[in-house]
Order: sequence, then C-alpha cells, then structure tokens
Amino acid sequence: MKIKNGLVFDENKTMTKKDLCFEDGIITENSLNGEYDATDCYVLPGFIDTHIHGSCDIDFSFSADHRGDIKKALDYLSSCGVTSIMPTTATNSPEELKSDFERIVAANDDRIIGIHAEGPFVNPVRKGGMNPDRLQLPSLETIKIMNEASNGLLKILTMAPELDGADKVIDYCNKNNIALSLGHTDTTFEEAQEAVNKGYTRLTHTYNAMRPFSHRDPGVLGFALTDSRVNCELICDLHHVSAAAIKLAVKAKGAENITMISDSLFLEGLPEGAYGNLTVKDGFARLPDGTICGSACSLAVGAKNMFDLGFSPSEIATMACVNPARAAGVTDRGELKTGMRADIIILDKEFNVIAVFQKGERIK
Repeated sequence: MKIKNGLVFDENKTMTKKDLCFEDGIITENSLNGEYDATDCYVLPGFIDTHIHGSCDIDFSFSADHRGDIKKALDYLSSCGVTSIMPTTATNSPEELKSDFERIVAANDDRIIGIHAEGPFVNPVRKGGMNPDRLQLPSLETIKIMNEASNGLLKILTMAPELDGADKVIDYCNKNNIALSLGHTDTTFEEAQEAVNKGYTRLTHTYNAMRPFSHRDPGVLGFALTDSRVNCELICDLHHVSAAAIKLAVKAKGAENITMISDSLFLEGLPEGAYGNLTVKDGFARLPDGTICGSACSLAVGAKNMFDLGFSPSEIATMACVNPARAAGVTDRGELKTGMRADIIILDKEFNVIAVFQKGERIK
C-alpha cells in the first residue's frame, strides 16, 4: 500500500509531503499494492496511550461490573486512532492487582505494550479519585507480587516517594527496568530532587493530585517543570488542565519531554450520565463530592484539542507517539521509519482521524 500526497511525520520529526509505503504490516521503501490519496491530510504514527484505565465499559482494574473482554476496548481504541496502549491499574489490594495483571497478560494482544501501575503506594493527602481503603505504604513484597504477575509487562509505577518504605521499592524498580513516576504525592521540591537522583524519571498527570506550585514552595511541580530529567505526563481533555497550564508545561519542558495521556476510564465511549458513584458530563468524570476522577475522552480527542490550541502536528506526534513508545521501551512503533510497524493514522485539516491502519490493515 502507498499513502500518497500526504504531509508525513518523517524520520526528522518534521511534516514532509511524501509518499509512505508499507507491505505485510511493515513500513517499506516502495509498494505496488494499492494506494490511498492523503491529499491535504496529515499522516502520523498511531497514537500510543501510556496512562489509560479503560474504555467502552471495560475496566483494566479490578471491577466486577466492568470486567469484560479487553479486546473490545482495544478494538474501540484502535478505531479512534489509538493503536497501542499501556493498560493502567488503580490503587487496589495486592490480590486484586495480581488478578488485574494476570488478566491483562492473558489478553495476549500486541497492542498492549506494557502495564502502568498507578499506585497502590500513593499519599492519602493527594489520593485524588483513588479508593482510600486500598492505599498502602510501599512494600517490597507487594511490588514483587505485581511484577511477577505482569510477566515482564510492568513498565511504569506511580509512587509517592515521601512514603515510608519507598527506598526499597525504588531499588527494586531500578533493578527490574520499571520506570518510576512521581504522582499522587505531597513531595516538596527537595524531596522530588532526591527522588529523581535515586531513579525517578517521570511525573504522573502533571498538575493533578500533587502539591500545588507556590512561588515560595514550588514543590514537585516546580521541580519537574524545571529539570530536564523528568518527562511529564499531560492530560489534554481541557478539563483536568486548562489551556494556559498546558501551554505553560510544554513551553517549560519542550515537546520532547511531554507525554500526552488520556487517563480515561471505562466511561470513554459511553453516553453521558451516572455510572455508580461516577457522573460523566462534558467528557470527564466526577465523584459525588465533585472530585475529578479520570477522563472520558480518548487520546485522539486530546490530540485534536492540542491542535486547536496551536500545537503543530509534529509536536503532537512527538508527545502522543514518539515519547509514549520510549516510555514503554518499544522500538517497533511510534515513528514512521522503514522497517517499523505500520500503525498509521490519517487526519484531515481539522485534525480529525479519518483513516486508521493497524499493522498495515485498514480498520477505519
């Protein structure tokens, strides 16, 4: 297949008018088997979401009510242009997390490129929408249970580094290639600096569920936005973070140090309304007390929001394709280079996804 006449996110991370070819699910130099005319369209790698709790009534965390076939969620996301994900678990008991991980592993789908464990080692002061009954202090025994159950898929752990016992978990993660992310934390500037010196490399959903910035107490946010070693997650549904705060974060870090995420729940793709103790309206969910508790928008919606805010297609591709692939440690996707997997999306002038190729097969 040849995609012709489109503006392609090329190997130099710029948009170039060129043809893009693929055969047998792999990007190639040439192709003689069919054409797709992408005139006036953008051609990007498939979006990669490294922080997503579920979609279309499927929850990746322990939930009896929303524990359906993970493939259903993956198929829905693929149709939106999100061609790879890192299923994200919430704060649960060790037994529940073990069950979560085993279920994700059993899905045996190459669209799953890792697991992001958001907790259970989070600070109650910054728990956000996490279940307070499931919080626990960092435990070497628990992280071992989680990692073993993940069969090597556990790639990111969100943990508050100020909690007692965190150092042992940090050491374990460093030795087992699990990236550490500051999140749901009341960490000070100095504590955040110490945590990064020990091995932390990420900030979970920047601005949300963390000590707020102050000019005399810059906290974890002030440190992460000013230290090049930290890659910052950013929810771009325009509810979790305002447009001005999004622009500030990208200006401070540069696109190369921002990873766009959805943080979506099983509510993504469902109609607005009440679902248990959650209410969905305008693309995000709230608890009864008004606390924001995850998004109901896909990463593709976030990408369009970023486009509408004035970010370029190449910046968006860097933040929503290249950087997530690096976070997961995968090298076969996230860019459109010869020899890489043909996960390709085509977007119109307004940045709406109009066609999706998953591993070279057109699915939209």
